[in-house]
Amino acid sequence: MRILVSILFLIAALSVRAQTQSGIVVDGGTAKPLSPATIVNLTTQQATYTDIQGSYSLWAKAGDTLSFSYSGYHSILRAATPGEMMLVELQPLNVNLQEHVVHNLTPFQKDSMEMTSMYSKELNTKPVKVGFSSANGGGVTGLIGAPVKKMSRSYKRNKKFKENFKNDMEQKFIDTRYTPALVTSITGFTGDSVFVFINSYPMEYSFARAASDLELKMWIRNNYKEYVKPKNPIGSAPASRQK
Repeated sequence: MRILVSILFLIAALSVRAQTQSGIVVDGGTAKPLSPATIVNLTTQQATYTDIQGSYSLWAKAGDTLSFSYSGYHSILRAATPGEMMLVELQPLNVNLQEHVVHNLTPFQKDSMEMTSMYSKELNTKPVKVGFSSANGGGVTGLIGAPVKKMSRSYKRNKKFKENFKNDMEQKFIDTRYTPALVTSITGFTGDSVFVFINSYPMEYSFARAASDLELKMWIRNNYKEYVKPKNPIGSAPASRQK
């Protein structure tokens, strides 16, 4: 029985791995990781982005068309090869185009660049994670005595900082698309009602990056219909049947 369960778990794991595309996106000239580069599965419309190391993972089937893009670089299309690591090298735009992009950065892009530059040391730090080894009777690997606790705390603090930084940057980007003005133009809500609606229907970062303006408006409109739908008390008849 245990063998059968193990086999089933193995098959399930292989199935998931076989439909997950992972890899890294880098600068074609310097091999420097690009983050946050956007990856969109044009077949399923699912999207993701690279982390600070340029790594990504996206649900995809063999043959799905994947789009890779990053501000200031040429976008490219690649066919998915799930289960295999895919290295994608993006080439910078030519000098004239690159200068044009720099001079026309959005407020979010400027803020993101400034924040990334300000905290570049923390974001690029790779703290040593405390490990243990069974060799020679066991013990802490690479560390001796008192520094162990200090390094452990440093690792946790840096990891937490990067998580908070990532979440903050994601929310800032969402706020550039999912704006109170846009919600008001579609729903007619004003004042606090706008923010109540936005908080009731938070937007996913991957959707904010991948959705077109039309898709964004349709998403808000559909949520608005759900928001204003009459809520019948438990045990009462539908409004259409009440007299």
